[in-house]
Amino acid sequence: MEKAYGKISDKALQDATGKNWDAWIARLDQAGAESLDHKAIARLIVAQGWLARDQGWWAQTVTVGYEYAKGRRVIGQTADAGFQVGVQKTLPVDALTLWAFLLTEGLPLWLGDMATRPDWEKGARYQTTTGTCGEIRSVTPGEKLRLTWQPEGEAATTLQLYLLPNKTKTALRFHQEKLLDEAHRETMKQHWQQVLKVLLQSLENK
Repeated sequence: MEKAYGKISDKALQDATGKNWDAWIARLDQAGAESLDHKAIARLIVAQGWLARDQGWWAQTVTVGYEYAKGRRVIGQTADAGFQVGVQKTLPVDALTLWAFLLTEGLPLWLGDMATRPDWEKGARYQTTTGTCGEIRSVTPGEKLRLTWQPEGEAATTLQLYLLPNKTKTALRFHQEKLLDEAHRETMKQHWQQVLKVLLQSLENK
């Protein structure tokens, strides 16, 4: 039976690197990769000449697949961002209209009622009336917003909003990183799915 790790099949891996998953796993085991972290494994693959430097993407792909095979990584988990989740829905307005809505009357629907409203500039702080706080990390008007998101008593995560225009409609994507574990990931997936439903209802009722 053909194996697949990280959505990369045996055939795709064989075609790109000359070896399938079983061969790569055996080679990495023999080299002691099970005791190495993600970056060290990827460096090992290139340093040993198993893949060329311009095949860095495949070195990373093999590393991720190896981590899946060894049970060191689960769905929704990455080496740099930890557990993460992304949800998306197409909304019936153009990107500029949606952007303005999200930062004004729609703000309470996804971020909460503001005790301290941000200036929507890098480095600005915000806090909601329920104690969630954070900092604006980057702003690309009409396209992207990145901020930290920390409910009271919880660890901080990173939240990104992407607006993907499609003629008179816009796909809105929430992407959250640095979640604690699989359970936290599932909780936040359901949360942002519900937020998108509420935003859609609000825009349809305008």
